[in-house]
Amino acid sequence: QLVNDVLKEQSPSMLMRAREKLYELLVNCIPASVIIKTLAMELMKNLDDEVKHEVIEAASFYEHRIAMGSKDIFHLEAFLAKFMTIYKKYLNDMFA
Repeated sequence: QLVNDVLKEQSPSMLMRAREKLYELLVNCIPASVIIKTLAMELMKNLDDEVKHEVIEAASFYEHRIAMGSKDIFHLEAFLAKFMTIYKKYLNDMFA
């Protein structure tokens, strides 16, 4: 459901709602690395090949940050924000 919500709307309010869902997953002891991998795979199902490499690059960057740092929620949220930026730019380029 989180993936569908992010694909429908790319906004700061959506990011806040996504943060709540990410917190819920983390509180239920789902590792952040599993969350980011699953998000990346599900988000890429709906993308063209030209954008997929950017999403993979962002996912690997933030997964590395998760492994090196603390406060997983910051890195997960940053990944979603980066994805929203990539996707919004893709949509604008496609329809412009």
